[in-house]
Amino acid sequence: AFIEERIFTGGGYHAPLEICEIGGGNGKLLYCLEKKGLLKKGVNYEVSKSRCDLAERFAGLLSCSKVETRNRNFLEEEAKENAYDCIIMVDIVMQLITPLYDHAWQDMTDWLRKALKTGGYLFAEIVDYTGIMENIRREGDLRRWEEFPPPDPFQYSLQKLSEDADGNLVIEKHFIGRDNHERDNFQNVICPDSPQKLERLLSENGFQVSVFKCQAQDELAGDNVYRILAKKL
Repeated sequence: AFIEERIFTGGGYHAPLEICEIGGGNGKLLYCLEKKGLLKKGVNYEVSKSRCDLAERFAGLLSCSKVETRNRNFLEEEAKENAYDCIIMVDIVMQLITPLYDHAWQDMTDWLRKALKTGGYLFAEIVDYTGIMENIRREGDLRRWEEFPPPDPFQYSLQKLSEDADGNLVIEKHFIGRDNHERDNFQNVICPDSPQKLERLLSENGFQVSVFKCQAQDELAGDNVYRILAKKL
């Protein structure tokens, strides 16, 4: 609904859009846009092979044919100039890319500007973790246990929140199996920049930026979820 209201109708488009989603997972958002008649052509960049496989099966179930799923890192592929009316980066994808290496932010921004048409839109969803970072700096690393109800195969998780040398938020989760004490774990490194800082950075790189507060809740940061709409000038 946000894309339809703010980009398609609100952006003055009168024909289906060419859209790229970065980190689109199983493709559900692009397939939804196709079903609503808003999509001319879609490209979904997703690094997880299993999610790409699911996206292909999902497309068949929905009889969708306008989305191409690419199992690769978009930054390793040369951006096609003026290719898209809209580029989507929801679920904190932007904040996961920035910490990857020293120049990831600028490489990402340059790719987005090249790939977007003039007047096209970047749509990103981010979370403001600045309050959590303040707690970590004041109290040290934060830890919490969580118990999962049956039939979840894992009974408990221990979550650790810390700050790395570059000022990023590091989230580690360690899972304990319900019946067999199986262990699993994962780690995310997230850029905790505020929406105000991201608005400034995008503005400095040739975008006209609007920020919207979301009603969605983040597991850690509560209601500090934001949508960024950046128009390429």
